[in-house]
Amino acid sequence: MTGMEELPFTLINELERKIAADPQFRQGIEYGRPRPGHPEGNVKHHIAEVLNNVQRWYAPSPYYPSLRLVALIHDTFKFEVDHAKPRSGPNHHGAYARRFAESYLDDEAVLDVIQWHDEAHNAWAAGERSGDWNRAVDRAQQLIECLANNLAFYRAFYRCDNATGDKSQDGRIWFESLVDTMTGEETTDT
Repeated sequence: MTGMEELPFTLINELERKIAADPQFRQGIEYGRPRPGHPEGNVKHHIAEVLNNVQRWYAPSPYYPSLRLVALIHDTFKFEVDHAKPRSGPNHHGAYARRFAESYLDDEAVLDVIQWHDEAHNAWAAGERSGDWNRAVDRAQQLIECLANNLAFYRAFYRCDNATGDKSQDGRIWFESLVDTMTGEETTDT
């Protein structure tokens, strides 16, 4: 496939190769410039960092193939966002990414994590900005309830995505603590 050699990561199966060959995907991974949280610039370099984390922490996990799919697609559709409108709902890059992924996948857990991958961070960031931690907790609780049986998978991806660039760990630690309190479980991978 022409152009695959320029990817800063390795594709490991036919589904990944099909996704990576899609012209929309190719356009999306070239988008971006260095900025806070993403000093690596283009989305393809962020994907490479996330995939390295998936490999490091989850290669032996049953989540491994699914985490790779989320990593490939989650931020690839930032270029579709209309910045003249609120970047939420159907105009959030996660929603665009999910719509793209639906043409390749039917795994609801993977699709949900692609769509909601930023929501835990966004809940924390809203609390940090406004000081309204009750509202932030309510938002995170809605996410937790929405994810239900896929919460461990979501947490695994959040860990891989957040340990990139120069991202602060504060939002992830807050969310993990909230989940631990709500579920009575304790995170061992912070």
